[in-house]
Amino acid sequence: MATENLQIPQVSPQDLKQMLEILDKMPNPPALMVYGAPGIGKTSILSDFAKEKNYDLRVKHLSRMDATDWSGIPKQNEGQMFTEFMPISIFKPLQKDKNKIIIFFDELNTAMPQVLNAALDVILEKKGEGEGAVLPENTIILAAGNLGEEDGTYVETLSAAVKTRMIQVRMKQETQQWLDWAKSKNINKTIIEFIEKNNSQYLVDLKGFQDNLDQVATPRGWERISNYMDAIFNNDFTAYVDKILAFKNMVIGTIGKKVGEIFLNYYFDKQANQQTTYIQWQKDIATAKQFYSKEVAATTLDKFIALTCLINTGLSKDFQSAKQEAKTYAQFMSKEIDKLKKAQLTSLAEYNLAALEQYLAANGYNELKEKLRMGR
Repeated sequence: MATENLQIPQVSPQDLKQMLEILDKMPNPPALMVYGAPGIGKTSILSDFAKEKNYDLRVKHLSRMDATDWSGIPKQNEGQMFTEFMPISIFKPLQKDKNKIIIFFDELNTAMPQVLNAALDVILEKKGEGEGAVLPENTIILAAGNLGEEDGTYVETLSAAVKTRMIQVRMKQETQQWLDWAKSKNINKTIIEFIEKNNSQYLVDLKGFQDNLDQVATPRGWERISNYMDAIFNNDFTAYVDKILAFKNMVIGTIGKKVGEIFLNYYFDKQANQQTTYIQWQKDIATAKQFYSKEVAATTLDKFIALTCLINTGLSKDFQSAKQEAKTYAQFMSKEIDKLKKAQLTSLAEYNLAALEQYLAANGYNELKEKLRMGR
C-alpha cells in the first residue's frame, strides 16, 4: 500500500498545527491519522503543541509492542475467582497540573495485527478492555503511519470502516517552514546553508527509503547533527578523542553514507575557506581576552569593545570555539558588568550585537543581555 494512491490531502507542518487547534476546541474530537516518512517532524509538532497547551502527552511506539503489552498487570482481590488486569498507563487519570490528555500512536500501520486491533479500540472508542480503561471524551488522539512502498516499509492496510472514522492526511515536508524552524531553534548555520543551497533535496532522502538504505537523511537527523557539532566543537576533550573522525562517523551514522559524505565535503570545504579568517580571529581574541585579567572598572574602553565585538563576530560566523568564548564572556560579565561605567556601555550603541544577544538569550543570560542593551 502506498499513500500516493489515497485520496487524502497533503498538509504542511503548519497545516497540521492548525488542525490540532481545531480538534482542541471539540468536545469529542475524532482521531487524526498522519502518514509520512520517518523523521519529518510529526512527533516534534505534537510535543510542541502539548507543551504549549500544558497537556499530558502519552506516546506509544506500536511497532515495538506485542499483544501482552496491552493486557496490563494482573490483579486478584480476596475472594475473587477470576483474574482481572489493571489498565495500561495510557488510561491513568489526568494529572492535576495538566489540562488535557493527548495520545500519540506512532507507526500504527507497521504494528503487529493484535497490537493494531488493540490500538484501534482506543482510537475509535477511547477505551480499552477492563475496568477503568477509559479516556476522557475530549482526549486528542493522533496516529502516525509510514508510507509503505515510498519509504520501503511493510504496512498493514486499514479497513474502510476504520478509515472513515478518522481524519486522514499525508504530511509533506515544507522546506521553508523547516528552515524557519531551524533558525528559531539555533540549528547549526552550516546545516541551514547546506539545505538552502541544495534546494532541499537532502532534507528528506525518500529515494534512500525506497532503496532500503541502512540510514537516510531526515529533518530529525539534521537536528541531531547540529547537536553533535555543538558538543564536539565547543568542548574540550582529552587527547585521545579525534574530533574530526568522531564527527565524520556520527554524521554518516545519522544520515547515511550517500548524503553524509556530500555534507561532510561541503562542511570541510567551507572550513578551509574560513580557516585564514578563523586563525586571525583566534589571534585577535587572544589579545582582547586580556580584558579578563584587569580590574573591569579600570579597563580601557577599547579592550571591552574589542572583546565584545569579536565574540559577536565569532558567533555570527559560526567559528568552532565561538560558543565556548561566549560562555566565558557571559560568566565573567554577569559578575562584573555593574562595575562598568555608563559611558563604556553606551559606547556599544553603534555596533550590531545580534549574534551575541541571541546567544545570551538562548543560554539563560537574559539579565546580562538587557544590561548590555540598556547601554545601547
